[in-house]
Amino acid sequence: MIRVRPFDDLAAMAVFHQLDVNDHIEAELVRGVSYSALGLFAEWRMAQAQGPLSLIACTGPAERPFALFALGHTGQAGVAEGALLAAHHHRHRMALARLALAIRDRMPPFAAQTGIRRIEARCWADHPSAARLLTAMGFVHETDMHGFGPAGAHTFRQFAWTHTAPSTTAPPAHSDPQPQEEI
Repeated sequence: MIRVRPFDDLAAMAVFHQLDVNDHIEAELVRGVSYSALGLFAEWRMAQAQGPLSLIACTGPAERPFALFALGHTGQAGVAEGALLAAHHHRHRMALARLALAIRDRMPPFAAQTGIRRIEARCWADHPSAARLLTAMGFVHETDMHGFGPAGAHTFRQFAWTHTAPSTTAPPAHSDPQPQEEI
């Protein structure tokens, strides 16, 4: 059984201290520099405070933290970015699978309640389990993006979850009641 609770520093630090090696590599490739667990924690701590959701997932009778996940603002209306980091994926594979299904099932009502229609997530293409985890959560692969990492030699995969089907109608034309000034 897993339990999800609000973000707290000690639980998050416990996850960062036992972070899956591929999650750590992925985080470093995004940033282009080497990071310690404390550095990654500090960056996550700062970013999570400004998003609409930041949670810790725990497992077992002792409710040990094994993953943290958050949604952040992208600056675009109705669009959020998602992130999930976890302790050793192989050791926590059953808990991660349960968490993925819980996220998949709870994402639609949460998104509807908060006005989110699209959640984007990226993962390192060479990560052995990230793409499967995103797919299990209901995300769909959109494209592979090249040029990541310090030398631009790594590929990341872009996934998205959408609350509704894409519109096939064109947006309304913008009408400006003010006359345009010629330059």
